[in-house]
This record gives sequence, structure tokens and C-alpha cells, in this order.
Amino acid sequence: MVNVGKARTLAGMGALSAATLLLQVALTRVFSVAQFYHFAFLIISLALLGFGASGSLLALWPRLKAPTLYAWYAQGFAITVIAAYLFLDHFAFDSYSIAWDINQVFLLVANLLALAVPFVFAGALIGSLLTNQPESSGLVYSANLLGSAAGSVAAPMFLTLLGGARTVLLCALFGALAGLILSSRRRVSLLAIFGIGVSVLLLAIFPPVFEIIPSPYKLLSQYRLNPDVTITATYENAYERLDLIQSPTIHSAPGLSLAYLGELPPEAALLLDADALLPVVQSDQMPASFARSLPAAVALGIRPDGDVLILGTSGGLDASVALGNDARHVTIVESSHQVFDVLHDDLRAWAGLVDDARITLVREDVRTYAEQSSADYSIVQLPLSDNYRPISSGAFTLTENYTLTAEAFRAYFELCGEDGLLVVTRWLQSPPSEDLRTLALILEMLGDRDPLQHIVAFRSFQTVTFVVKPTPFTAEETERLLEAIDRLRYDLVLAPVMPEDMINRYARLETPVYHDRYLTLATTSDRQAFYENYEFEVSPPTDNHPFFFHFFRWAQTPAIVENLGRRWQPFGGSGYLVLVALLMFVVLAAAVFILAPVALRRAFRSALRQRGTLRMMRTLVYFAAIGLAYLFVEIALNQRYMLILGQPTLTLSTVIGSLLLFSGLGSLASARLARRRYSIVILAALLVILPAVIDAMSPPILSTPLLSRLGFTVLSIAPVGFLMGMPFARGVNALSDASALIPWAWAVNGSASVISAVLAATLALSLGFPALLLLGGGLYLLAAIMSPARV
Repeated sequence: MVNVGKARTLAGMGALSAATLLLQVALTRVFSVAQFYHFAFLIISLALLGFGASGSLLALWPRLKAPTLYAWYAQGFAITVIAAYLFLDHFAFDSYSIAWDINQVFLLVANLLALAVPFVFAGALIGSLLTNQPESSGLVYSANLLGSAAGSVAAPMFLTLLGGARTVLLCALFGALAGLILSSRRRVSLLAIFGIGVSVLLLAIFPPVFEIIPSPYKLLSQYRLNPDVTITATYENAYERLDLIQSPTIHSAPGLSLAYLGELPPEAALLLDADALLPVVQSDQMPASFARSLPAAVALGIRPDGDVLILGTSGGLDASVALGNDARHVTIVESSHQVFDVLHDDLRAWAGLVDDARITLVREDVRTYAEQSSADYSIVQLPLSDNYRPISSGAFTLTENYTLTAEAFRAYFELCGEDGLLVVTRWLQSPPSEDLRTLALILEMLGDRDPLQHIVAFRSFQTVTFVVKPTPFTAEETERLLEAIDRLRYDLVLAPVMPEDMINRYARLETPVYHDRYLTLATTSDRQAFYENYEFEVSPPTDNHPFFFHFFRWAQTPAIVENLGRRWQPFGGSGYLVLVALLMFVVLAAAVFILAPVALRRAFRSALRQRGTLRMMRTLVYFAAIGLAYLFVEIALNQRYMLILGQPTLTLSTVIGSLLLFSGLGSLASARLARRRYSIVILAALLVILPAVIDAMSPPILSTPLLSRLGFTVLSIAPVGFLMGMPFARGVNALSDASALIPWAWAVNGSASVISAVLAATLALSLGFPALLLLGGGLYLLAAIMSPARV
């Protein structure tokens, strides 16, 4: 039986754990809007950095574990959540000038440390409870994990109802509530009630000072400086923020023909997360000649009166172009709830998509729709729906994209039947990279077919468009395509017939580099050698390695270092090297947290000597191994299930929530199953076979409704999560005869997890997600070998 006081303490810690996890998810949304999505992984690192620091502080100053401080830790969390958010919002570092402005480096470090402070308070409470109640470590750790699971599961609901900034304030409210639950003194209770009242008031009135301030380099910030721009609506849910922009200055038509000299149609703009622009054409004001002057018109010209599938609305521009080129029917698949709703409501009359009988608008993830559909289309179009980013910036290196993988392209191609066309438009990069990787995906999709008989590619000065057919192009089709390319003043890149005078004619280059590189790749007998020798990483991404925008090779390092600070790009164009720098930082921080108690506290060194060098080293390796392993597995599963569930925030909530829930149950059961030493071996075996299970089940499960996919995700994670919850609780219980070492073990575990969060991102880019699961299994086996006595 758990007495009332203990139950109340566990409830308070559970509430604070829920607030801590909810804060992590909310901050990923804040970072996605204020900075860029690829900074979001920092949040996990910051949380664990705080946990590692808390363990070190508890080991250095044992008085900090006093039960009278429990409520103060919760209050400290509540206060610093608000303070850290305001600091981040109003004193954000500049990712562009950081390469040459040392002040921005200091500001970045200040941002990181400020965000880590709330997690120090949360970690101090958990570490104190584990130290004071080692015999109940399974119960204590279970309460922590179950509370975190509740926060994770609730995150999508709160983010949809409140948005990212208000959810941060809600975390402060939950922290103050946890302080009230944990309080045993009247003065502390009054402070907690005051904190609750302040949090509720801030949530109710939401002062402008709490509004998210986007980076000045984001389009929303730039539009706000334009007096002709009106932001007519802003919507936010768990997955994205959408701003609806109206202005006569908005004109976006990627790949527009150089031959077009007419008026540009009026456009509204949809900005996703303050940056990604989707132009929405006023459909009844679009000139017919404009519709016939965009890249898709070349393919549409040889498939008149056809059924067109557009995988992503791109704001509706491509649908209007298809109808303007005599398509019989257009099916548009839109993965964004926000975009779908705006096209149905705010822009219903403007866009004219919903009420046009020739258009079917479907709300579904692009990849899921492609796997589920059995229809054949005359044209399947993957439109250009993201902003141009210089290849050298490395800005989206960490962004996974399951719509641009070899498996995805094969699914799209199957929708073309025997005579349909796949049309893909991408940005041109110099030197060829993003565009060349797109060709690599197409070649992988074609298999053993002769590429030059199945591909027609042409470029403008900024985009390249690929038209691909499952069967060889006929002579008549080739002739008509070449005629349209020449008439619209595009430059030919690849085709069954390639007249010399069409290759580098309009958007002239010193040498026809795109034609030369594409032709070399398309005709080489050893593509793998081409990929290995090319200056950028351009091999086709797969579902196990879905990083379409990761082009970094280590051979580029000297050039990157030489140009550091000379380019107007995030982190001076260093891209991937930012990860390496961050890894060095967290390794240094982890070393400080682990070694500080040993170096600075004599009593702690004495406790280590009493335990013996061998047991001390086994303790160190054991807690470090399970800390590294847990995050390897968590990050790999989160990314891998993103293909199945679609939306990043839904995936994060489901995967982490399930993992924490079942880990909590495993921790709770750890004492009863303590004598079953083979549980870690079974866990390692499951992690070895799990990638194969996910690979085998992904295609069929993608064709099922979302509820079925959620069920599969939870059930497949359950056994792994259950077994992952046992090792930490058992390790703490093994230290019950040397409780002074428990805060240090908490510091080691948290510090290893900090390293794991960054190292996992780095290794995933190089090795893919299955490798992380295998490494996680290996680390759990190492923990089994090095487990302290009595584990």
C-alpha cells in the first residue's frame, strides 16, 4: 500500500512530469515558427541537459534533496518556463550573422542555457525522490514516465486549442499546480495558488509580449514590413501555423515561361510556419495564356481531356493550370488541415476549387493517398510547394521527407498506369544537387528501363521539370513535347531525341552543366560510383534514410570553413557542421556534470572508494549505456513512424506517449520481474528485428485508415517500451546500499541522454534509422553485461 503522503508526492511529480513533456512538444512548435523546424531537435537536448545538471547539483549538495524543497522545485519550474520563453522570444540569436558576430554565439549559448533551467528544476524533483526512496525506485520512475506519457498524449489537443505560445503558459500553470500538490507548508501553498492565478490570468488575456516573434529572415516578418500587405487571418493547430496574406504585390509562378509577357493574375498567399509560401490564384482572373505558360502545360498538352492527380495543392495554382490546359478532372490531395480548411472557407470564392465540379479536393497525407489509391491517372503531378533554399546553406539537412524517397516515387509511378505521365518540378541548384537527386529518384523508380526513352526534362532559369512515362515515349509524343518546350522557351535537358540547339539556348550558361551531369548519371553503367565520386551526396533517399535535403560530404569541410562568415545563410552555410559543434558542446557539458561531483566533493569521492573501482565503473557504464540507448530508440522510432502517421506532432505525441506509457508500466513491474535477467537480452533482440517488421508492415498499413495506423503504432511499441522501462529502476534499486551515488547515476544517465539526442541525429543522417535501433540494442546488451551487483 502507498500511504497518502507518498501518493500525494507521486501525484505532484507526475503532474510536473506531464508539464515537462508538454513543454518539450510546445517548444518544438515555437521553434518551428520563431526559427526553423530543424532547430526543434534542440528541445530534447535541452531537456536532458537540464536533467543531467540536476543530478550533478544533487550529488554536489545533498541538502538539495530535502523533501521540503519538492514544492519549490515545481514553483521554480513554473516561474522559469515563463522567463525562459520571454527571453527566447525577445532575445533570439541571429542564425545568419552568427558566423561572423561573436555576440550571437554568446546569445545562442544564453538561449540554450535559459531554456535548460526549467528542466533543471524538474530533474531536481525526480532525482531527489529517487535518492530518498531507492527501495521504491520502480514506483517513483513509473510515476515520472506515466506523467510524461500523459503530457505527450495531451499535447496535440492543447496545441490545437491554445497554440504553441499559450501551451507554454499552460505548462507554467501545471507546474504551479504541481507545487500546490507537493506543498506541505502554508506559505508555499499560498505562493503556488498565486502562481496558478497568474498563469490563468496570462492565459486569459494573453498579452502581446507573449506573441511568437518569427525570425526576421522568415517571409512573414518581411511581409509585415510591406504597407500593402494585410494579414487577414492566422490559424494554428498541433501541426502548423497558417497565416493568410492578401496583397497586390504577391506574385509566385515558379518556372513561368520566358515567352509569357502578359499580366500576372492576382494571388493570395498561405504562409506555413511563417515561411513556406503557397500562392492561391484568383481563379476567375487567371489569363488562359498564363495557364499555358507554366511547366506542367508541356505535359498537359499531350494528355488533353485527362484525369490529373496533384499531390499537394501548392495553394491551388497547379489545379488552375491543369483546368486551363483542358484537363477533364483534377483530384487534389492536401495533407495540411489548415490549408484544406482555408480553401473551403476563407478562400472558397477566391480560389474556386471547392465549388468546381471538375475538381475533387481530398484531405489526406500525400504518401498515404498514393499507397491507398488504386486508380490510374493521365497525369500524376508532384508540384513545387516549398521555398527555394541555397544548397550550400544546409538549412534543411535534418528535415525528414517521406514524399521524396524511392519508395514514394514508386507508389506515385504506379498511379500512372501504362500510359500516364509523372510530372515532377524542383528548384535548380548550382552545382546540380537537389535537382540531380530528383533524377536519381526517377532512375531508381524506372529500374532497368532505358532512362532516355522514358524521361523528358527541361529547365527554366530557376526550375527543372521531369516528365516520366512508364512505357517509352512515342516519336509523336516526343515531337510534341519538344515543340512545346521550344515554344515556351525552356531549355531541353534530357529526352529521347536531344537537338543540340535546344540544350542551352534561352537561360544560357557558360556550359550546359545540367544537361551534362544529368546525361552522365542517366547513361552511366555504375551509378553507385557516380554517387560516391560526386561532390554532393545525391544518392536516392529511402524510407530508412529520408533526408532528401542532406547533401553534405566531409570532403566539403575545407571549403565550408574557408567561406564561413562570407555567405548570407544560416550559420554561414555550415549546415551539417552545426550538429558536430553541438555534439562537442554537449559532450563537454556531460563531462562536467559527471566529473564535477567527483572533483569537487570529498565525501562523494569517499563513497565511490567504498563502493570499489570496479562497481563504480560498472555503475558509470550501465547508466550511460541505458541513457544512450533509450534516446537512440526513441528518436529512431519517432522518425520511422512518421511515415505511417504522417504529421510530425501527431507522431511525436503517439510514439513518445506510447513509449513512456509502457516504460512506466515496465518500471512499475520491474521489482516483481527483477530476477528475470534475460529481459534486456529480449529487448535487444526485439530492437534487432523491429526495423524489418516496420519495413514489412509499412506498405500494407499505409493503405488503412488513420485509426488502424495508430493502433499498429501503439501495439508495436508496447513490448519494446515495457522492457525499456525496467533497466533504470533496477539500476537505482541496486544502489540502495549507496544512496549517495544515486544523484550521480541520475546525472550520468541524463548526460548520456544529452549526447544521445545529438548523436542520434548525426548518425541518422549517415547511417539511417534502422542503424540507431541496432545500436540501441547493442547498448542494452552492454548494460546487461556491465550491470551493477543485484540488478
